[in-house]
Amino acid sequence: MLCEETKQLISNYLDDVVSLPMRVAIDEHLGECPVCRAHLAELRHLKQSLRSMARPRLPMDLAQSINEALAIEAGARRLNPRLSFSERVTHWLRPRLMPYTVGSFASVLLFMTVFAALRPHFVALHEAALQSTANNSVIFLSNPGFALDLNQPVNSEDYAASRAPFAEQSPSLNPKGALAALTRSYSLPRHPLDYDEADDMVVVADVFSNGSASLAGVVQAPRDRRMLADFESALRHDAAFVPASFDRRPDTMRVVFSVQKVDVRERNF
Repeated sequence: MLCEETKQLISNYLDDVVSLPMRVAIDEHLGECPVCRAHLAELRHLKQSLRSMARPRLPMDLAQSINEALAIEAGARRLNPRLSFSERVTHWLRPRLMPYTVGSFASVLLFMTVFAALRPHFVALHEAALQSTANNSVIFLSNPGFALDLNQPVNSEDYAASRAPFAEQSPSLNPKGALAALTRSYSLPRHPLDYDEADDMVVVADVFSNGSASLAGVVQAPRDRRMLADFESALRHDAAFVPASFDRRPDTMRVVFSVQKVDVRERNF
């Protein structure tokens, strides 16, 4: 028998719970191996030391303390009986769901009231927009004596002149640029299968002297990332704004551009 096998069985050997053939084999190994004999002697000494240790004495009032604790627990259970699972769930949900239920109902009621009050204004605005689109009219801008015919092509210089009172602080959009075409496309009717939900974004752009621009930052990103990609592509395609000399503005400006896309499914609100 090897030392490793003897070490695994030596505890059982010491407790006399091994079979007779195994005990004979261990005895033969112990007679030849001083290391295993020393290990057996250590275990015997440890076992003898454990036997000689004094047993701890229980406190005199242990039984009384246990009885008092049980009596207190029994009294507490009588005052607060154990609830069923459904009752515990109800007690847990009640303070959490009640505020949300009342708040949701109040929000729906407030929305319906505001919508009912504003519905006539929405209808009037919608009909005015339809009438403005149907009629061939001339829009007179804030510049006295200057008129812009919707049926005639608009050039950059005339459009900048129409915005003279505020073009210095807000650069004029190039009416023939890709960015103007992109913003106009948001108002065109779409096929029902190509319907996109309303979306908006707010970006910051740097406008240079020749009218070109570059995206400087995104303040509010749109839900549809394609909207931002189309906007940035339109900025790079050509001059998004008129030259600085047309607006009489500084050569370089940083502007905030807000784009809102609103789609209406039906003609009646």
